[in-house]
Formats: sequence, C-alpha cells, structure tokens
Amino acid sequence: MDLPKCPASPNCVSSRASSAWQSMPPIAFEGCPETAWRQWCQLIAEHPLVIQLAQEEESLHAVFRTRWFRFRDDLHSLLSREEGVIHVRSASRLGFWDMNTNRRRVEGLRQQFQSTHQA
Repeated sequence: MDLPKCPASPNCVSSRASSAWQSMPPIAFEGCPETAWRQWCQLIAEHPLVIQLAQEEESLHAVFRTRWFRFRDDLHSLLSREEGVIHVRSASRLGFWDMNTNRRRVEGLRQQFQSTHQA
C-alpha cells in the first residue's frame, strides 16, 4: 500500500511528494513501531476536527472538516516499520490553494505526537 499522489495544485503535502513545495518530512519515531502507530492513530482519532476515520493495521485515513469554511480534507498515514517513520499525505478535496492549512495541520500533529510519544 502507498499514499495517494498529490495533485498538481498547491493544496496537498506529502512525505512522498517529489516536488519541493509539496514535500514534507515523515513523522519519525523511536522504539516500538506498534506503540508509535497506536499513539499516532489515537492522536488523530481524538482530534476535534476529525469527522471520519478508517484504520487498518498499517494505514489510516481520516477526514478533517476545516474550522471556518467546513471544507473536507483527507489525511492518509502509512506506517513504515523499516524506516522508523509514519508517512503522511494531507490534501484538500476542493479548491486550488488551501492557504497552507494541510501543511500547518500535519506540522501541528507532528509536534503533538513528538511531545507525547514515548519510545
């Protein structure tokens, strides 16, 4: 399984994007991959803007509703045990430019995860 590719529009970020303006680092962790994955999934599931969640053993798809305009954004996460990271892709469903909403969301989730993740 892999993450969906980003469209050509600037409303998507991904740790697997080839373009510099859409690229971002994956979520790094130390220690047990299962523990890190469980903590990541719990963080996403408890987020107040998540309206839909589908979780599998090593992948997660969450739908966020934006605060002001109530747009729907998709967050895909994929555990990579070998690399010791969680790959992420976040994109708006509508529009061309998201005013960096998806990048800010992933960076905020990264900070929360890193502050609570214990190896």
